[in-house]
Amino acid sequence: MRIVILAFVSIIICVEIGLSEQNIDNLNIKKVKFVNRKSFNKYPQIRHRLLVNKNSNNSISNVRRRDRQKVINLPNHWDKNPFLFQTYNEPEHFHLLPQLSNGFIGTLVKNESIHANGLYNGVGERSHRVRIPSMTAVKVYFSIYTDNEISTYHFDCRKGVYIIETKNNEAVITQRFYVHRRLKNIIVNEIRVELLTATAISIDTENVTMLELNHEMTNSPTNLNQYSYFNQMDNPENMTYEHRVIKEPTMSQRVEMNDGIYYLQATIPHTEIPNKRQKEVHTYYTNIPAKFVIYPDTRVKTLHFIQSIDSDGFRARNAYEEAIRLIQQDPNSLYVSHVSAWEDIWQNSGFTMINQATYSDSNQESFKLAQRLYSSFYNLYSSVPYSFDNQFYGVSPAGLAYGGLKREFFNNSPNTQSSFNRQVSEGYGGHITYTQDLWILPVISLFNQDMAKNILNSRLRRGLNTDHVSVYQQARNNADQEGYQGLRYAWQQGDYGIDVSSTEDERKNKIHTSADISFGVRSYLRATHNREYVLQSLSSDSQVRGEDFINQIAQYWNSRFQLDSVSNLYEIKGVSFGEKTQSRLVDNDIFTNYIAALSLDTYKYILRITDRDPYDSRNVQTVRDYDEKINRVKLPYDNLRQLYLEYDNFNSQQNGETWAPYLNYPLGKKLTYAEKKILYDSYSSQLQTDGKSLLAYSSFLVGYSELNEDNKARDYLSRITNHFSEPFMIMSEYPNSNSALNSQNTFNYLPGYAAFVSGFIAGFCGVRYQDFQLDLVYPSENFAEYQAQVSSSQFPVFKQPALNTENWNITGLMFRGNRLDIIYDLRSKSVEIRNRRANDQSGQVDDMLEVISYEGTQMIVKPLRIGDTVTISLSTELWSYAPKRSRLQRNHYSDNMHILATVYPIQYNNQILKASNSGKILKYNSISLYVLAFVIFIRQLVE
Repeated sequence: MRIVILAFVSIIICVEIGLSEQNIDNLNIKKVKFVNRKSFNKYPQIRHRLLVNKNSNNSISNVRRRDRQKVINLPNHWDKNPFLFQTYNEPEHFHLLPQLSNGFIGTLVKNESIHANGLYNGVGERSHRVRIPSMTAVKVYFSIYTDNEISTYHFDCRKGVYIIETKNNEAVITQRFYVHRRLKNIIVNEIRVELLTATAISIDTENVTMLELNHEMTNSPTNLNQYSYFNQMDNPENMTYEHRVIKEPTMSQRVEMNDGIYYLQATIPHTEIPNKRQKEVHTYYTNIPAKFVIYPDTRVKTLHFIQSIDSDGFRARNAYEEAIRLIQQDPNSLYVSHVSAWEDIWQNSGFTMINQATYSDSNQESFKLAQRLYSSFYNLYSSVPYSFDNQFYGVSPAGLAYGGLKREFFNNSPNTQSSFNRQVSEGYGGHITYTQDLWILPVISLFNQDMAKNILNSRLRRGLNTDHVSVYQQARNNADQEGYQGLRYAWQQGDYGIDVSSTEDERKNKIHTSADISFGVRSYLRATHNREYVLQSLSSDSQVRGEDFINQIAQYWNSRFQLDSVSNLYEIKGVSFGEKTQSRLVDNDIFTNYIAALSLDTYKYILRITDRDPYDSRNVQTVRDYDEKINRVKLPYDNLRQLYLEYDNFNSQQNGETWAPYLNYPLGKKLTYAEKKILYDSYSSQLQTDGKSLLAYSSFLVGYSELNEDNKARDYLSRITNHFSEPFMIMSEYPNSNSALNSQNTFNYLPGYAAFVSGFIAGFCGVRYQDFQLDLVYPSENFAEYQAQVSSSQFPVFKQPALNTENWNITGLMFRGNRLDIIYDLRSKSVEIRNRRANDQSGQVDDMLEVISYEGTQMIVKPLRIGDTVTISLSTELWSYAPKRSRLQRNHYSDNMHILATVYPIQYNNQILKASNSGKILKYNSISLYVLAFVIFIRQLVE
């Protein structure tokens, strides 16, 4: 029987082989339906609008087409690369798809609209980003559906590309969507079809653009000069797009499925300030055919469909032609240049990662953690331009993928809505908020100096139109209108720098944005020590230097503080607490008061950074005035409970937000162990697991790591991870368990990504930047406990961020022109610090680094030149000796925090220690010092 079965199988195989080897010319392709273009809608840019046109009758074939996606019960991420997100089941909710952005234009994958940097529509609080029609958001299908058809979805955040692969037994269709990283105006949809058999394949496309015909000019003799006019469906923006055919396709181009060059132009009807010059939208694009056929003599066919967007028609046309030129040189060159630009970013920037050796399959917690870290860095990096751009408007909370009108309001008049921005527009209307400077800028500053400069410039720049003052000057006007000196930045900043927040409470009473900006600048300078920023003009159209900028912010707070005659302390009264709109004002909000005082101290810091004495004759009067406020600022405090209060007369039942823990992190106020413990334990009950507590979780993660409470630290890490949605690890402002369709939720929440990364670096890696040094710190409440556990596998110097995670590292950490890698290995009980700066070794003197570390009872000083590695071995004796006080400056940490290692520029320690090239060990331990002191004492007695 076996012989019969084998013979039958062999015959079948031979028959199949014989069929596959037939000559292609002999195949019958008469049954392939050829497409008559005239049978389709003659307006190519809207011919495939079935998915969005509510008035059209969807055919049965299109309904089936939407239902083709199968639910496949197979694991995601089968390639086990943390930067490659894979799934068989694409999320149904479009908010859970990845953002494609380059800091100038941005969209969600296959979304019908695109947003562009600096293009807003609406007056005042009705300001929001303009939805620009996407002409590349096309879905591709086999014309004839078969049961063996399967689709896979890949998002490669290392390359910034979203890939859809659809295959059956006859062919493979691969779509690559990307917003070009180097050509900032360009968005691309590449369609590659590969035949697997000698059979012609028919392909259908569906475009989800939002345009519909308004009217056209019929007196034009040729299509080339014909003008058509289109509106977005239901016309929510009140914009009419003028459409022109720039270049009709030739016959050969029609064969190549190139449908010519088309052009759309519209004028944005409203500006944030009335009667200002209106901006325009210009877009050039290659139209995508409704249907095309791939014949057997081709086998592999790649089609490029491109769209270029700008507020200037000349720039949009040039960018489009540059993309076409690259494709003509080499069909793959456009994609290669995009990928190489992303690779430059990853190589020249840094990121935090979980070492791949610590996970073996995609279900492990450490693998998920690595994915979340990669997703966070990608979304942050993709929201900022590749190189310096003096017209960059800043990083809004949801990035460039959001900011337009919500879809559910397309049929409603937005003018009737109250609280316009939050209710009718997505992602805070695309406006810039305090979160850019308090959370996003400090993280970007650690890894990419050029991107950080773009963010800094967003608070100084002039708009795309030059008929208004710069954002910097508008901040000065804002302060002057309120009767104060200096700079008062808006709670939400759009085009011109005026406050476009949705409520009067936000516009008038939420005032700490200027201090957040000063904090962001200080974070940038701690990482880069960029003296040019302090001493030189910050923009081409302004003579403002960094020193002047920071001093102007300090002057605002100096004029804002008022001395209370009873307490004899400086106070700020009548402000709004937290992010939510409040019904009443409070006095002495602790976050506002402390960060305001910190901005006064930042002015002294930038003087020291340029080796100037803050108390010299030129600055002494100003600095002493600032010191008066710094030393006597009121921070509400309950002496009985030893608890810092949110504001005067604070009642814990009054709100669901908490900002007082920000004193410890990210602001870095020195607290005792008891104060820190009470602070976090007391305010933990204020957090809402299904509410607006995401950013606070980062502070609690760091705080409980410092308190050496592992379980609580991991609990807050877990709470943060609840805001990520699989398979593409998209973060939302509210947790995903709170319904992805929550109308108040903000998706792709960039401050959340930043808070997650910074909490990981500070909480689990112990990295702390001070004004002139970088410290690795660790907590200890009980030395005996540490000595007992030092030989165990759960060695608690640095907390394990996830189970089975024993190796992780930070790569490319910026410190004074150097790039440092820090490698944590709990298995070998060591930490390595490497200097891997790529440029030459003839750096300036202040770029020469040293490391102080401790081995047993000995303090060791080693050089950290380019290419050097310093290994810190963790031993039992470390716990008894490692200092609680820095050798270089006063300790900024609580009394249970210890400094494992300090990295600092060599000239700041010349008077203390001299390091040889071999890493000389200081032989004066604690016993020898006592002996030496005793000998000197006896000698003095004898003399």
